[in-house]
Amino acid sequence: MKKITLLSLAAIAALATEPVTIQKITVEATAPKTDSKNVAADEMVKFSRQSDLGEMLSNTLPEITHVRNSGVGNDIILRGFRKDNINVTIDDAKVCGACPNRMDPPAMHVSSSQIETVEVQEGPFDVTQFGSLGGKINVVTKDPAKGIHGEISGTAGSYDYRKLSTVLEGGNDSVQALVGFSRETSGQYKDGNGHTLTEQTDLLATMAGQKYADAYKNMDAYDRNNFWTKIVGNIGSNQKLTLSYFGDRADDVLYPRYKMDAQKDDTDMFNVKYQLFNLSDFSDELKIEGYHSKVEHIMGTDFRKSATTPAMTMVAPVDATIKGASIENTLTLAGTTVSVGLDGSVRNWDGTKGTKVNPSRFILIPDVDTKNIALYAKASKSIGKYDLSAGARYDDTTIDPKQSLALNDAVNAAYLNGIKDRDYNNFSANILAKYHYTDNTNVFMGLGQSIRVPDAKELYWVTVNTAGTANTNSATNGGNDNLKATKNREIDLGAEHTAGNFHIKGTAFYSDLKDFIYQYKTGASTNTWANIDARIVGLDLQADYMLNNEWRIESGAAYQKGTKKDPHALGQNDKDLAEIPPMKGRVALVFDNSADYAMAEFLAARFQTIDSDNGEQEVAGYGILNLKYGHDFQNGFSLMAGVNNFFNRTYAVNNGYIGNELITGDGIDPLVLNEPGRNFYTTLSYKF
Repeated sequence: MKKITLLSLAAIAALATEPVTIQKITVEATAPKTDSKNVAADEMVKFSRQSDLGEMLSNTLPEITHVRNSGVGNDIILRGFRKDNINVTIDDAKVCGACPNRMDPPAMHVSSSQIETVEVQEGPFDVTQFGSLGGKINVVTKDPAKGIHGEISGTAGSYDYRKLSTVLEGGNDSVQALVGFSRETSGQYKDGNGHTLTEQTDLLATMAGQKYADAYKNMDAYDRNNFWTKIVGNIGSNQKLTLSYFGDRADDVLYPRYKMDAQKDDTDMFNVKYQLFNLSDFSDELKIEGYHSKVEHIMGTDFRKSATTPAMTMVAPVDATIKGASIENTLTLAGTTVSVGLDGSVRNWDGTKGTKVNPSRFILIPDVDTKNIALYAKASKSIGKYDLSAGARYDDTTIDPKQSLALNDAVNAAYLNGIKDRDYNNFSANILAKYHYTDNTNVFMGLGQSIRVPDAKELYWVTVNTAGTANTNSATNGGNDNLKATKNREIDLGAEHTAGNFHIKGTAFYSDLKDFIYQYKTGASTNTWANIDARIVGLDLQADYMLNNEWRIESGAAYQKGTKKDPHALGQNDKDLAEIPPMKGRVALVFDNSADYAMAEFLAARFQTIDSDNGEQEVAGYGILNLKYGHDFQNGFSLMAGVNNFFNRTYAVNNGYIGNELITGDGIDPLVLNEPGRNFYTTLSYKF
């Protein structure tokens, strides 16, 4: 009898006409990946108009919520962890967005047409990457195939959405290569009330300067081009070399939630991986990896009412670069798989701001280098009915702002001479166990500690006093260069059971956060970061039932609650942590055979707590219906069509924490941006 795995994700969202696999790797999934028992969810996600990885994952897994920033570039919250508190990697390589307010989060820097698999690992159970405090999301891109193959697809949808994507690949036994290109444009979507992105800013009672000038109210939401290539070479019988490149060019992206828009967002990513297999009894695989990514981001107020003259038009160029390398050896000793690795990276973040005509530029982030080197080890073994694994990592991190800039910057000299370097030495570890009570039932547990050091914005973010003239302005540290590293000490417990065509799995977690880095208000118009002790607790439940070989029911729900242990340490009273996603659930009826695919999906959420002391606003719960249908013509052509938010509901998925401001010092809570109203799309693709 056919069984269904946990979280059959087939009808939720999609990334490309060719199915994409999502693996939800929970605490029991740390044994060797060749053991399929360790994959908690592995199902295909079919195409929709969603071009944004954050939005796709939000509509796929209840424990993930996206942060709506615009029509594209939406960030990810996993189990209440966001920003640097989770790792988002592409082929295990990091890309760091340049925007201080994450207009360009890491999840943005990949084309949907590239993606083969999305791996979601929850909790502090990854020791291979620097800073996996609350989880890790890794995007695995497609490898080229032998022969000659290609694909071209086009999507059209509501709000003048257009996307064209093409991929060509080929090769022989020795070398395979692919090249791809996609172009994507979209007008401004409308929410359920019929308001466009720019019109939503018109509803602000204050902040007249944040509103859009009449000449730009009807401009497109974004224009984006992606191009990528990958080459795989098989050297002899036991060596493999993989080279890849990705480029992203986004222009004039509207971000109505903030005071600026992105005029330029250029990304270049290079990645190389060299693998040697079966070198000796002490090396099953030796893997050497290196990567380099750079993001150039220019923000400005050109489209806003505040830009009345060139002297009143703000511009803020910010760059972010990260380069890293690792070497890992995997071997088998007495039935135990052991991996030992050395990992290192250097992240640079540099940002300034000024006006169109003022030659003086003021520091936002003072050209900061974050250097990390680490040694890690992990091991896994199956003993009878038990799957066991453990891991450990030691990190040595230095963070170095460029005080030398003071020599050429008299305006900011006092600030630059006052900030200090930071050094952190941290240890992370975890132990995991899964017990197969029967062939159809198992229970699992994980204990772990992970570390996250402060980033450059949290340490050195500049508040610029613009009350004086260009020559008397001064800079002060809006960050806190005394911040400690955050420790997440977490326990995960769960159980899984299969009974015929029914599958259910539940996971609960308790996360104790020591010195959690938290942004909070210090006054009516100021805010900064501090270390606080906090906790996040939560659970998620997924259940699926296969009605027959073609029909199935899918469902899932998640709940998280975050608490400050002592809000009085911040001079506040609200114990609720900000940015904790609501109780959220999903249920879907899916039909899927070799030619036709249909889905009716209901998503619902209820907001339960907010941090009212720090700008979060009450947001109503919601329930929406999505419908999809697709047909494979069995001759290379396929067609997919759908409607999202069928009943045209007006709703928002996140609220207005002060951490979503762009520039501190205005005392105004950020705009809560509504989601798109009813929208249609259709995609036609051809593969050969």
